[in-house]
Amino acid sequence: MVALPAHGTIQVPIFDTVLNGTSVIGSIVGTRQDLAEVFQLHAADRTKVIQETRPLTAVNESIDEVLRGHVKARIVFDLGTGD
Repeated sequence: MVALPAHGTIQVPIFDTVLNGTSVIGSIVGTRQDLAEVFQLHAADRTKVIQETRPLTAVNESIDEVLRGHVKARIVFDLGTGD
């Protein structure tokens, strides 16, 4: 997951999370200035974002694909679908 949810919380199925040994790890990297510079580069068409949006329920399959090297894009999980 990249970014933070709008309301500062996410829901995870605790039973499956514990049984499957799934971890949720947070990391804040970079400064506001770094982010502003990245936005400027993107606005100047000097970057290309390659991403695929998936429902949060696809997280386990997505991790498997990443570990197998089958993901060619950044995966963005939609926290609002409920699927």
